[in-house]
Amino acid sequence: MKNNLLFILLFVVFFSCRNNQTTHHLLDQAESFVETQPDSAQVLLDSIQTPDKLNDKLFARWCFLQSKTADKLHKDMPYVEQLSRALQWYTKHGTTKQQAWTGLYLGRSYAEDKLFIPATNAYSEALEIALNGHIYNVAGYICSYMGDLYTYTGQRSEERRKFEEAADYFKKAGNIRSYAFALRDICITYYLDNSSSTALNYILKADSIISEVGSIAEKAEIANNLGNIYEILGEKEKAKQYFLKSMVSDRTNIAPHYLALSSLYYYNDMLDSARYYLKKADCPTSNQDTPIDRLYMGYLIEKDAKDTNKALNYLEQYIEAKDSLYNKEMQVDIIDAEKRHNLTVLLKQYKDLEITEYFYIILLCISAIIILTIYLLYQAKNNYQRKALEQKEIKLNELELEIQQKSSSLEGTKDLQIEAKKTKEELCTLRRNTFQAASITKRIKKLCKNVTPDKEQKLTDKDWNSLIALIQMLYPNVATFIKENPYNLTDTEKKICYLSFLQLDVKAEAILLNITPNSVSKYRQRARQRLNLTNQDTTIYDHLITY
Repeated sequence: MKNNLLFILLFVVFFSCRNNQTTHHLLDQAESFVETQPDSAQVLLDSIQTPDKLNDKLFARWCFLQSKTADKLHKDMPYVEQLSRALQWYTKHGTTKQQAWTGLYLGRSYAEDKLFIPATNAYSEALEIALNGHIYNVAGYICSYMGDLYTYTGQRSEERRKFEEAADYFKKAGNIRSYAFALRDICITYYLDNSSSTALNYILKADSIISEVGSIAEKAEIANNLGNIYEILGEKEKAKQYFLKSMVSDRTNIAPHYLALSSLYYYNDMLDSARYYLKKADCPTSNQDTPIDRLYMGYLIEKDAKDTNKALNYLEQYIEAKDSLYNKEMQVDIIDAEKRHNLTVLLKQYKDLEITEYFYIILLCISAIIILTIYLLYQAKNNYQRKALEQKEIKLNELELEIQQKSSSLEGTKDLQIEAKKTKEELCTLRRNTFQAASITKRIKKLCKNVTPDKEQKLTDKDWNSLIALIQMLYPNVATFIKENPYNLTDTEKKICYLSFLQLDVKAEAILLNITPNSVSKYRQRARQRLNLTNQDTTIYDHLITY
């Protein structure tokens, strides 16, 4: 019996240690790849399934390496809950450097969630740890990210102060490259405060440093900043020189540099050159803002050139691109919320499972001891021992009942569905309010309020274009559906569809279309038939916004 008990305990310990050794080996491999091959490190870290189930020591190391790899690959940090758990372990068992870096990563995770006060607190605590340990390089990075927070909140003086502190710490640490970019950040604060001469001094110093130690892309970035400063100072030739230099330095992401040249020529009233470089800027880029900014610059150029059709075309594309980006960001936020919710549920399940596993192990040991005790008591055949046996059996039953209670499954929540529904309702309300507040909406409603004799009240082509553009901006799927016209709607039936967004009565639509109310009713009915809209309680507008 003693041998059986020992075998069970050894079996549990063996498989637990084996799993830990496998994870430890993967983390060792990932750590060796982080600096030189972060993509490979990411693959290894992703191969560790359910890392949140690891013990605190292994999980803290996984989270630290995951954060470091995300930083190298310019990806989001792990979740706040994960980094908080890692920091808790490093605070008790880690080095000062590990604590400072993990505190920095935690602050960045808070900032990504736009929780600026917790982010500031995390940064401040990490900075104190770094300074107490004289780890000035980490302190420099912490101050840089704190400066980014003040950039977001528009606190210019605090932003500059943190970038200046970052520059000092990087200089103390001998990190010349980061020192140069801290100078660049200080330059930008002066640039935004219209102190271009002071900004120029900082960026020239950064350029002299980065030209010695920076990569090709970094040299191009600083050159682009120099071009912007010279453009503000009115030194067009120098600005052009540095924009061209940035293009020569970095051919892999050239679109932003072409767009900068286009802007330079536009603001110097050289529309042909601005148009030429704008066309050059229409190429692949890793900067998601460049394609949108290019469309807006095209609108400005063609507007100044008095080419209304081209300007309107650029503006419509710009609005559509902005709306598409907004929808994409909303979708990413919802997906992230779902992942975060699933992680929270998973963590709770793992905790419950861990408690249950420990409980079963304890129960196994207790049961073995009880069985052994029963065997010994039976051998002695003592009445007192028989009473003790009965008490032990009662205790065993109580323990089994407690296990059943603790191992019952938890019910799922519907928080994510409620949050998604709320977000969708808020978006619909925002679209409706924006539509009603638009000038073209107000104009059309005013136009059809009453019939004025001898006055043309029919909508003009300009009115129709404005109304369609507004619908395309707010309801791009609807606009695409009407444009593609899968149900073969006639031109008048299309107009009925567009006018349905105003939710007017038959008389008002008759005024706008310059036809009789009876004709409007017929066109409405035909449009409903073509759209297969049989439910009389559902309006054309209600049907269209489902697309």
